[in-house]
Amino acid sequence: MDESSGNTGIAPDFFETYDALMNARDEPDTVTRLQLAALGLGFDKVLFAVIPQPKVSIAGVYLRSNYPDRWREHYDRNNLRAADPTVEYCFKSSSPFVWVPQSFKTPEQQALYEEAASFGLKVGVTLPIRGLDGEIGMLTCVRDESPGPAFLKDLSQNLGGLSLLRDVAFDSLHQYVHASVAPDEEIPTLTARELDCLKWMCAGKTAWEIGRILSISEAGVNFHMGNLRTKFGVSRRNDVVIKALRLGLITLPG
Repeated sequence: MDESSGNTGIAPDFFETYDALMNARDEPDTVTRLQLAALGLGFDKVLFAVIPQPKVSIAGVYLRSNYPDRWREHYDRNNLRAADPTVEYCFKSSSPFVWVPQSFKTPEQQALYEEAASFGLKVGVTLPIRGLDGEIGMLTCVRDESPGPAFLKDLSQNLGGLSLLRDVAFDSLHQYVHASVAPDEEIPTLTARELDCLKWMCAGKTAWEIGRILSISEAGVNFHMGNLRTKFGVSRRNDVVIKALRLGLITLPG
């Protein structure tokens, strides 16, 4: 490490980059400076996404990205969010999610990784965001490079800078995140059993595990999950949890 950088692992001139980010003129300028700061750490593709809680409609999710347009269109059109491990991960953990093939466990996740890699999104890191007002989100920085020891070594050297960038980016974009909030949507009425199932779904339990916890059959749990999907107007289990969190019906496990 260069002695002039102290023990932070961050070059002194990079603090000037953070200062510039905090003092950007407006939202587009802030996003541009975020992308330039990430590029300074070796990542040319950036996604910043935040759910402003509580009681925020789906339209209120704040997302800014310079990912390839064709990938974003493909991702949204095919609802790949349901298979994206970074989405669920950010609701459960505050530690970094390293974007390498072995981090994508299920066949659906592995297929998503292969598709993303074909668009040049091969290696990177997702840093969860937890705001003081209940916001949940992520800063993901990726690049087109073959996975391997060289990337992991580089990531370990730059992780401090990326974590600081995540925090500064959230502070810089906080006002725009909340300005994007759409009007409150109607909150569905749930039964006590549906709320119980929802709570354990948020904790990542399977239908079988929830059945054991609540002393009901797995079929009974699936019945309640089906009702929840109908009431929330979604088709995926993860979307039920995400929407319930947005509406303030449940909170993340403490």
